[in-house]
Amino acid sequence: MQTKNIFLIDDEIPKIKEFIENKIYNSAIKANDLYHLALNENWKSLNHLQQLIKDIITSDAFKVGMINLSGYSEPELALQDIDEGIRPDVLIYDWQYGIETNHTNSQNWLLEILEKTNTFVFIYSQIEQMLPTFLNNQMFSKHFNRFQLFLKGGKSQHSFSSEEFIFQYIISCATNTGRIKIDGIEILFTSNNYLTKASDILYLQRILGNQYLLDQLNKIDFSIDTASVEKILNDSNGFLFMNKDKGYLISPENRLITDRSLDSLVKISYLDVVKKYSLTTLETVLERGLFYI
Repeated sequence: MQTKNIFLIDDEIPKIKEFIENKIYNSAIKANDLYHLALNENWKSLNHLQQLIKDIITSDAFKVGMINLSGYSEPELALQDIDEGIRPDVLIYDWQYGIETNHTNSQNWLLEILEKTNTFVFIYSQIEQMLPTFLNNQMFSKHFNRFQLFLKGGKSQHSFSSEEFIFQYIISCATNTGRIKIDGIEILFTSNNYLTKASDILYLQRILGNQYLLDQLNKIDFSIDTASVEKILNDSNGFLFMNKDKGYLISPENRLITDRSLDSLVKISYLDVVKKYSLTTLETVLERGLFYI
């Protein structure tokens, strides 16, 4: 059994006198200390993160040693551990530290993490809507399939909350059972041309919406394979636009689309995007509005 290392980086993890005196925040915060903070301290606007920590630590996967959770109050501390050979499998990365206003440090630390590891990064921020401007930067382009942007405490009517998604992703990666739950319904997963692991189903859920996906899964006996993924995407009638000359995909909702520019855009269906590129490419375009290919 291989333990999955989960790093959580956030400078708003509650600071208490006892932990400060014992220099707990000067290095990796151990899971039992994170749990103590989650149970006993006021996390203010970070109550969703507080619950995520509780959910991870009380999960069966954590109890049997499949998951190791470490917290960090700043990215440089996590990078020190990475430089010492401790590699995270999943990293939850808060954006914007201290009084930073130009986002330079947040970008540089994220890039360093991506370049030094193979980890998957959840960029987890209360200013999520501002961040595509920075993440669409060319320096992140080769890593685009290794990070995902989430709003802290974010939840739409038809989708998982950010924290539910992250939790399900972590559990799926750790247990590798080929099954995942959506609204308590267990979905049987078979590796296929589009999805390589059960947690990839969560991307379908974010792209298509919770109820639509559940309705479609009900029609195929809650089993996912190549044919069912193609049917689900095709029946959604979803599409993007592509600019072949400039090499980008753009969401129909992107405000940069004007009547004048439509002449240079070609419609491409969700299914064709996934066939030609990947599921994460489709999700990335819908999340950021525009993505260079």
